[in-house]
Amino acid sequence: MNRVSNVIKLHMRNKMSWLVVPWIILGLNFVISFFIALSLNEGETMNTGGLASIFIYTLVSGAVTLKDTFPFALGLSIRRKDYFVGTALTTFLYSICTAALLMILSFIEESTGGWGVRLHIFKIAFLGDTSPIAVFGIYLILLLQMYFLGFAISSIHRRFGALGMLIFFAVTFLIGTGGSMLLSQFGLWGSIFSWIGQHYLELFWWMVPLVAIYLLAAYGLLRRAAA
Repeated sequence: MNRVSNVIKLHMRNKMSWLVVPWIILGLNFVISFFIALSLNEGETMNTGGLASIFIYTLVSGAVTLKDTFPFALGLSIRRKDYFVGTALTTFLYSICTAALLMILSFIEESTGGWGVRLHIFKIAFLGDTSPIAVFGIYLILLLQMYFLGFAISSIHRRFGALGMLIFFAVTFLIGTGGSMLLSQFGLWGSIFSWIGQHYLELFWWMVPLVAIYLLAAYGLLRRAAA
């Protein structure tokens, strides 16, 4: 357990990447959107996708963390298992705190009529009257989904190198292209979008097993990865 806590401390030394940079990016999005919203006509509202920036940053952070810390951790004689568990715990703590802050901001946004200028940035429009707890759960799932997706992809590179990444993206592209062609051939796109429109909230909860798959894949890859 001591080695796991050392991994958490290792990650927390880089407070800029974990705690500062994502909020600077989101804060700049908010400030720019706020000043644009000041020019809205009476009755108009502004829904911005600025919130996506923190999720995209989390994806990139998950991919970069492994490169920055994995070789260093092994150099300190930290076992791969301890590194993985420590990184996962750090990510869960980060995601819980970030999701809680986003939930609070979305509540403030709703209570103030969009910050007084009818600006909607922290509350995703299609969530409608979803309870604050559900909003927290959705944001938490999205953060974990993005981070561990990036972490798993980075684990492929750590295990198999550039060739492994090339094969991974080539296979992903072929599967995506082939699937898209089949859906177009049988005219299924309309049914899929209709189903998503009726069950979109359920899709967030289906991301939970995906997070577990990313974790298992990353752990299996890192067990045999070179430093």
